[in-house]
Amino acid sequence: MNGNDRLLRLENVGLYYRRPARSILGRNPQLRRSRRFWALRGVDLTLSRGESLGLVGRNGSGKSTLSKVCAGVLAPDGGTVAINGSVHLLALGVGFRQELTGRENVLVSGVLLGMSRREVLARMEEIETFAQLGDFMDEPLSTYSTGMKSRLGFAVSTAVRPDVLILDEVLSTGDESFRLRAEERMDTLRGEAGAVVVVSHNAGQVRRLCERVVWLERGRVLMDGPVGEVLDRYAEFCKGSESWLAANPGLSAPDDYPDNSPSGE
Repeated sequence: MNGNDRLLRLENVGLYYRRPARSILGRNPQLRRSRRFWALRGVDLTLSRGESLGLVGRNGSGKSTLSKVCAGVLAPDGGTVAINGSVHLLALGVGFRQELTGRENVLVSGVLLGMSRREVLARMEEIETFAQLGDFMDEPLSTYSTGMKSRLGFAVSTAVRPDVLILDEVLSTGDESFRLRAEERMDTLRGEAGAVVVVSHNAGQVRRLCERVVWLERGRVLMDGPVGEVLDRYAEFCKGSESWLAANPGLSAPDDYPDNSPSGE
């Protein structure tokens, strides 16, 4: 594979958050100081042009955190991240200002994503047509439903044509018409040598949109492979997670992730 075809490469990536020793219920006597909660540990991942990758896992498994690391929004505490090209993360409730109208948000978001004001205005009709918001384009975003915000965000993101588009549960909202049009546009993006990452709890949607799937559990990659194989194993896991892990030790990720953070933190 040509090195220029590789858009993302993560090697042994780890990221932690802090759990405070004190909460609104008082100090935890078992904790003398804040402790680390590793949201990601030892993650290896690559993404190349033309790929459609699904991210699956239970709530709290690290999917959204990994998406933010891939997009450069969060910096890891261990490992390396190499990004070759433009990456845009589209997540529910992120990136828009509630007091601005839909049209104003398109302009602001387009400029932040690298387009000039003239380029955004030139694509405004295309964005309006795809979003199908009608007169709501000139209403504040605070009047929008979740599905309407998703349609507008998707229309803006794909008008920019990023090298990598990451969709974090965005396609879980909206009607069937929007989902079908969104899937068609994602196919177009991939055909233009881009790549798509779909974060979703909807297994059927992942099967339709993705060729490869990464399954996360407790911040670790349990499987990375063809969509059917990974989703079938994940479905088995969801029926009895802890007993399944015990019965499949070869798929349990190791606990010996190196702590590369400064001592004393």
